[in-house]
Amino acid sequence: MGPRLSSGIVLAVPPVERAIEAELARIPAGSEQVAAVRELGESLRERAVLDDEAPRRRSERLPAAAGTVRKLCPDAADEPDRLLESVFTGAAALVRRAATNPEDAAELAAIVDWLTETDLPHTPGRPGDRSGPDPSTSYQAKPAPSVSPDQLLACLQAHDRAGTGVSAVSDLRVLSGGFSKEMLAATVEYPAGSREIVIRKVARGRTAETLGGEFAALSFAWEQGVPVPEPLWLDETALGTPAFATGLSSGRCLGDVWGPSEPVRPETALAIAGTLASLHALDPAGLADTPLAPMRAQSEILAAVDERRAVLDTVADAAQPYAALFALVLAWLREHAPGDVARPVLVHGDFGLHNILIDHGAPSAVLDWERAHVGDPAEDLAYVRPSIEAILPWDDFLRAYQAAGGPRPDPRRLAYYTVWHDAWRGISAYRMRTKFLSDPARLSDAMAGLLMSPRFLLRAARAAFGQGAAC
Repeated sequence: MGPRLSSGIVLAVPPVERAIEAELARIPAGSEQVAAVRELGESLRERAVLDDEAPRRRSERLPAAAGTVRKLCPDAADEPDRLLESVFTGAAALVRRAATNPEDAAELAAIVDWLTETDLPHTPGRPGDRSGPDPSTSYQAKPAPSVSPDQLLACLQAHDRAGTGVSAVSDLRVLSGGFSKEMLAATVEYPAGSREIVIRKVARGRTAETLGGEFAALSFAWEQGVPVPEPLWLDETALGTPAFATGLSSGRCLGDVWGPSEPVRPETALAIAGTLASLHALDPAGLADTPLAPMRAQSEILAAVDERRAVLDTVADAAQPYAALFALVLAWLREHAPGDVARPVLVHGDFGLHNILIDHGAPSAVLDWERAHVGDPAEDLAYVRPSIEAILPWDDFLRAYQAAGGPRPDPRRLAYYTVWHDAWRGISAYRMRTKFLSDPARLSDAMAGLLMSPRFLLRAARAAFGQGAAC
């Protein structure tokens, strides 16, 4: 995987240096991307150095932490790695005890603070607190499309079941957005005129198992009148990896995963509330498939948490930065899982400003349905809330959502899914961190794993265990 310290931690600085050098070698020397890569490189180096110094910080803070951990983990030794192992493997028992014993809860809070101090120093806090582009999302590589215009033309002609006569493909280009999918746009020529389309294609080396469910959820939303790109066709093989085509929707995104990236009018946020309510008003009984498993019953929610823990166990051990704190957050989610959903709905699962096109002040299309599933409407509300609160009061958004037919959410379920979403995204980004350390070929993996993952984790830990977590 790469060079290791004696503690077993995989060093992050060497892969970052190799990736930055490789990216600079790929782009023209006079390109404006050079400055962007160098700026991103500084942010990645800072985080990599912080991660590599985690063992030193753990040793320095050990005297203050050891006694606390031993109160909950009597068999823990006085070495940092043994303490981390006790927390990593015993997280469920620690959280269970804290849920019923105030003294144990205080001790657990101290452990969480210790882990945030040692593993997450200088991690940015709340969304929206920025004066410029965010380094975790601002850089976009500009690779060549993985298919040629001729390949796309042949695929389009094979799917021209209406006999409209596709004659040419031009302006084939890569769109920004998405870590696991390649996004292409092209102009398609017909005898009667031209049309812009988008191809959403599984990136090489990424999983393809959810693409069919994503297309089915998108198609269902389109048929029910939710503003989404028009679904055209799904093809498993013609373009080398599974892909589907949609129409190109008007508008642009006004934010990223952290919130607004430019001023957003309150009226636009209220219109977003109406769009979300229209989605949640649908009866999912006729939905053929979704990319993710349902989260309707408590047993299904627990299964989703267990899946995240299985991913964590696959990509990290206790010594790695963030791992023990992730284990505690996932244990909290398991301990506090809510009961069955009273009225399950189609949940988008990634309903944020980065996935909503805005045209003339209103949503024109909701994009990226790869996390869609049947579940609790509170999931989407919890996801979008941090972005909305940077625009207008949350109660105003909720009133507009309910006025448009959305159900009133239970505050406890909102609180739960606030932790859930940041934990889910944090673990996904953490998996990309591990991939990057072993194969530093993609800067997007580094951005997700080194810059996004600790931020998602800090937010999840704060929401689960209180605002005392240091940063």
